[in-house]
Amino acid sequence: MAVLCKEAKRPKFSCSQLFHLPISRYLASSLTASLDSAMPQPASRRQFLKTLAAATLVPAAFAAPETRPNILMIAVDDMNNWIGALGGQARTPNIDRLAAAGVLFTNAYCVVPACNPSRVALMTGQRPETTGQFGNNGNFRDRPGGKERVTLPQHCRAHDYEAVAAGKLYHNPRGGRKQANPLSDPASWNTQRRGGIGTPGVKLYRTPEGLAKWHHGDLKMKYAADSLFWGPIPHQTEETQDWQNAAYCADYLAKPHDKPFLLACGIFRPHSPQLAPQKYFDMYPLADVKLPEAPAGDLQDVGPLFRRNWSSAVVEAMRKHGEWRKAVQGYLACMTFADDCVGHVMQALARSPQRDRTIVVFWTDHGWHLGDKEKWEKFTLWHQATNAPLVIQAPGITKPGQVCHRAVSFLDLYPTLVELCNLRPRQDLEGESLLPLLRKPDTPRERPAVVTMDKNNHAVAWEHWNYIHYRDGFEELYDHRSDPHEFTNLIGKPEVATIVARLRQSLPERVAQ
Repeated sequence: MAVLCKEAKRPKFSCSQLFHLPISRYLASSLTASLDSAMPQPASRRQFLKTLAAATLVPAAFAAPETRPNILMIAVDDMNNWIGALGGQARTPNIDRLAAAGVLFTNAYCVVPACNPSRVALMTGQRPETTGQFGNNGNFRDRPGGKERVTLPQHCRAHDYEAVAAGKLYHNPRGGRKQANPLSDPASWNTQRRGGIGTPGVKLYRTPEGLAKWHHGDLKMKYAADSLFWGPIPHQTEETQDWQNAAYCADYLAKPHDKPFLLACGIFRPHSPQLAPQKYFDMYPLADVKLPEAPAGDLQDVGPLFRRNWSSAVVEAMRKHGEWRKAVQGYLACMTFADDCVGHVMQALARSPQRDRTIVVFWTDHGWHLGDKEKWEKFTLWHQATNAPLVIQAPGITKPGQVCHRAVSFLDLYPTLVELCNLRPRQDLEGESLLPLLRKPDTPRERPAVVTMDKNNHAVAWEHWNYIHYRDGFEELYDHRSDPHEFTNLIGKPEVATIVARLRQSLPERVAQ
């Protein structure tokens, strides 16, 4: 069975090799080769000493405006922790290579397990109780105080950065019309690529009435009925909008720049529908696809509010029509397709003269259930929906091959980049800089990661614990050391009373429903 939450696999080479490795040579290695075969020879002793010295520099090295680092942000939609670097069964050599080049956070959490509010929290550095953006509907700019909020790209622009985006960074991409889609937050960017996202081929899997063919009308909820399907498409990778967004970013990196930049590349797959070129499906023969563990009776000790949601019917229909394994295959195929898009951008950075002064931040907006917990997609407070990949590579700060197991939040990315780039500090940010963890990943961290789903439903993740508190007062607690899939709710056991009391203290104040 597939392991949903697992200690990160360290790359198959020694830490001493990684420490000697120039990042530009590493990233330029073959995008399709294994990590073993891609490893260059260790650098000279002189290069080693230079690397060691650079690793001790503080971000003040970037203090002058002309020496501020660039930021390359790569965001992948709906990609969970099944990447290879985290022990998953997906083939993601390019993401794994990036993870080996910087700090891989194994215990990183979204702020909300839904696209729009997750991205708003990350880009504003503020929780949904502050922005009012709890769900996918609406625009945070239209909520009280929204127009005055200063996003990360806006703050960079105030420090003479050029902010450029391609693909989905907020809830929607710019789109192809003359006027940018408001949900792409045009105020954040100097420039956005004009175009779409994802892959073509949706008509292949829909009825003339616009419904997904596979469920034969069993699903009634509109999004589930018309947007959840999976399968190969006859198009080439280069014909997809996701690849074209990656190519736009690659082209940008190849150009000379006279000012620092924030370049953001948003990749839509593996977001539904899970459609990708045939070659990616061929990498995952159906018989070899491992389904997640989903034992009968798993939900008997969980809260009634989230025991079922709209996706429970989707999982039931998948099982009824023999589609579960095909759906997981589609998700894996889309993960590898997205990984190729990431690789295209990273290969361009490796060739760029900007490579040694560019911070790379790779994140996905939340996790994803694949039939476990009788759920499909996100929208829960369990680990598989809230935990998501995060990698940061910062020249002069991070060392290759580092893994951090501390609980961190995507709320922390804004203050981290403010500190790394020596931007003016902002008092309205609600996260905490990850700089101490970038320099020393095992630094103790008392602050937990707090995740919210709808109003007044929260998870508090800290170290190996996941504490959940629903608005009706129901509680859950899981210990990932002995229960990585969260099968056993420990609430009520005397031996966990102390940790429950401690984690309760981190619950946000209750807001009006």
